Amino acid sequence: MARTTTFIRAGTLLAIVGLSACGGGGPGDPTPPVTQPATPSATIAATGSGSIVVHPSLDSRFGAALETPLRLIESAGGTADWNFARFQLFLGGREIERNEIGSDAIRAAGFGRVGANSNRVVTTLFRVNSDDFDRIDITLGFGDLKDARQFTVAVPFATFTDITLSFTPMIAPPRGELRAQD
Repeated sequence: MARTTTFIRAGTLLAIVGLSACGGGGPGDPTPPVTQPATPSATIAATGSGSIVVHPSLDSRFGAALETPLRLIESAGGTADWNFARFQLFLGGREIERNEIGSDAIRAAGFGRVGANSNRVVTTLFRVNSDDFDRIDITLGFGDLKDARQFTVAVPFATFTDITLSFTPMIAPPRGELRAQD
């Protein structure tokens, strides 16, 4: 009888070891999760895309209207909202004039979102009064849709091909304007 009990115990032990070695795979086992690729942060570069064109202003309160063609390139696969375009004039290191196009005007013009891997040329239209300055800064502000990070991008002035004069009068709204490049 003791011998039979030993065989039963050994058989039970072998059965347990054998079943645990099988690995299961039955319908109750969880499916491994599918990993989604991480959403990248937006990386935007901005450059001039042609000449800055200076027009006489149709509005006598302002000296001139400036067309500034800008190329926006998103290269990392992220997406961002375009929040502002700022144009500043400096003389002797001191800001003497500023004009800014806000997010409402940018969205209304259809340029509020900078898509992933995009490359687009947009012309901004600013008004100016000063004719005595030694530096122009154009700065663009964005909000990354991935993590709400706010960042700015400077448009290097040297990337514009030239500054040209036009004798066609133009009006730039007080808050500026954007339009698609022709």
